[in-house]
Amino acid sequence: MNLPFITGTYNSEAFLHIGSGLLREGSSAVDAVEATIRAVEANPEDHSVGLGGIPNLLGVIQLDASIMEGRTLRAGAVAAVEGFLHPISIARKVMEVSPHVLLVGGGAEAFAEAMAFEREELSTEYSEHFYGAFVEDMMERLGPEYREDLGWLRDDWKAHDIRQWYERLEGHMHGTVNVLAMDSRGDICSGVSTSGTYLKLPGRVGDSPIIGAGNYCDNRYGAAACVGKGELSIRHGTARTIVLLMQQGLSVEEACLQAMAEVLEMTDDAQLDCLAFDRDGRTFAASTNQEPVYYTMGVGQGQAEERRGSVAVTRSPKGI
Repeated sequence: MNLPFITGTYNSEAFLHIGSGLLREGSSAVDAVEATIRAVEANPEDHSVGLGGIPNLLGVIQLDASIMEGRTLRAGAVAAVEGFLHPISIARKVMEVSPHVLLVGGGAEAFAEAMAFEREELSTEYSEHFYGAFVEDMMERLGPEYREDLGWLRDDWKAHDIRQWYERLEGHMHGTVNVLAMDSRGDICSGVSTSGTYLKLPGRVGDSPIIGAGNYCDNRYGAAACVGKGELSIRHGTARTIVLLMQQGLSVEEACLQAMAEVLEMTDDAQLDCLAFDRDGRTFAASTNQEPVYYTMGVGQGQAEERRGSVAVTRSPKGI
């Protein structure tokens, strides 16, 4: 890959040119990652990040984000933030201004206000209608555009308890934007933002704001981020694992596939994807259950290039 460059998950495709443009002008990888993710957060058509994210069980949109720079290993993250459109920018402020790495809930919101971020309404007609149909137990109210999200759900879903119901949801109701970049100085940045699992329990935090689980980078070796069932990457420290495997000499492809295989060893129903690149700019994506699609854009390219990764295969019996 021609350096500098930027790469991201499927929902960043339309916005990678923003980060690429900044890299072309000599901006840092941190600037490029933040700007690209901000564009995804502001996109009301993306129902899993920022504006228009699907609410939790109480009807509240709670956002998580993290950002990390590979030169110093500094990182910042926020979780369960309500009423702020750009958690990625708040996370960057946590990294650069505060003495901490992770702020949550009301504390993160107070910090955001102190940093002059303004509160905004995050609900959209889509998210309000989605939640209203859920509250009223009226799946039939949802039109075709909603059924794209819920078409797999059988009519007898109400007969199941909350855990069973959630387990049926979880394979389809994850959404996260992952963006990784390397600038002209060779500095690396990784960033993640999400509104989390649809209709999650209030206060639920996945891997996106957990450094080492959903996000990790190190200039010496590379960068990695995850999307899917965040509980799995938290339990495995997946993003850090991928970078560590590259440190130990594995290629980026080998590292991604091994990390996904380790998750598969833990459960039969693993649903996790990863995106990574090494210090030489070689990119790869892997998944436990589907062929992952991601996009990469160098500063000399006119548009983002679609790339496809691989599905991992488990190497040993389940039951970690």
